Amino acid sequence: MHLFKINRIRTLLLLCCGLMVSSLTAQNFENNAEDAILQQVWQPFKTSYEARDAEAFKALHADDMLRITDENLLTGMQYKASIDNWKPLPADSSIFIDFALESSKVSGSHAYQVGYYRVLFTEKDKEPTAYYGQFHVVLKLLDGRWMIVQDFDTGTVNGQAVNADFFNNARLMKLH
Repeated sequence: MHLFKINRIRTLLLLCCGLMVSSLTAQNFENNAEDAILQQVWQPFKTSYEARDAEAFKALHADDMLRITDENLLTGMQYKASIDNWKPLPADSSIFIDFALESSKVSGSHAYQVGYYRVLFTEKDKEPTAYYGQFHVVLKLLDGRWMIVQDFDTGTVNGQAVNADFFNNARLMKLH
């Protein structure tokens, strides 16, 4: 009977250790995927958006993606065509975009992220103007690269306008 208890305890300990290793491995995979998404999607998004580099910006989005806003739904071709209409910034002005994550879920080659963005527009001799919104993004690993396959933006959450409080209460993405 004593040997049976020892074997049972040993089996339970091995099972617990296996579950812990499995959980840590899954968490490590998710962290690695989030780091890859940060480098492959969000950093180039920020860089190309601020530089008004339409081609680099469009390259972050899958051709068959969907872009949803409070006003409309665009297919990938329609959305990319709208980006072609970007105009250069006026002289002595600049635009900056930052992101703060509220949640991030990764499962294999798919990810879903919810967060907030802040766009700061500056003009010479004027105070910067800030614009805020919430985003929901579905990403997919395509040919070894994370790409945006669905992008939903809204200016309100539960009827309340998105503002600095929403942005500041989420986790700021560390981008250059």
